[in-house]
Amino acid sequence: MAIKVAAIGVAVVAIVAAIIMGPDAFLGGDVGIVGSNDITVDGVIMPSQIKTSGTLQNFIGGGLRMKWGFKVYVVGIYSDPKVMTSLKNKYSGFVAKDSNLSDLATDFATSKPARTVLLRFQRGVAASDISDALGEALKPKMGAASDEFQKFILDTVGGDRLEKGSDIYITCKGEKLSASLTGGKDSSSISIKGLCPAVFEVYLGDKAVSPQAKKGFAEGVATIMAS
Repeated sequence: MAIKVAAIGVAVVAIVAAIIMGPDAFLGGDVGIVGSNDITVDGVIMPSQIKTSGTLQNFIGGGLRMKWGFKVYVVGIYSDPKVMTSLKNKYSGFVAKDSNLSDLATDFATSKPARTVLLRFQRGVAASDISDALGEALKPKMGAASDEFQKFILDTVGGDRLEKGSDIYITCKGEKLSASLTGGKDSSSISIKGLCPAVFEVYLGDKAVSPQAKKGFAEGVATIMAS
């Protein structure tokens, strides 16, 4: 049963259940705890932990991606605990509205241990629309290389359409980016210099496509810093 917390703006609750290898996590959006491990973001169940690229990663924060007034997908941002340990050493005392958020997000994006963006779709979407949107979001940072990533995502989806409830896991480890569908098992990978930081800047940068996810990430980091 989910324990939900509503508030003006983005609500935050502590995950007090112990998670294997994981710190407490905070979230942006309509937040709750499902059972002892799963989390809800805007009513959508998200895993508190995932394993991709052979690495167990903990949920940090998340939020809803809206476009033209429609709910498209929920974003979950995860990382190897080593990433947060490193950031905690550098940004001790960080709070969610800290002016250092931009620097912290950049350091997170350029980290070498595993980090993942999990997209859980809330409506059926054409595969070409997904790849086009991600490619366009990357273009300011990656230029023509974004076209290669766009094709990579289209090939990963491998069909005409992703249905409601489908997942895309995008994991970076070093310069290698792996993408997979529901289940998180690596299916394909690509290495383009600068691609991994650019992917995370899509969600955490100054022009984040999901302000809710960025805010949820900031709140989650602040909670970890305070633990």
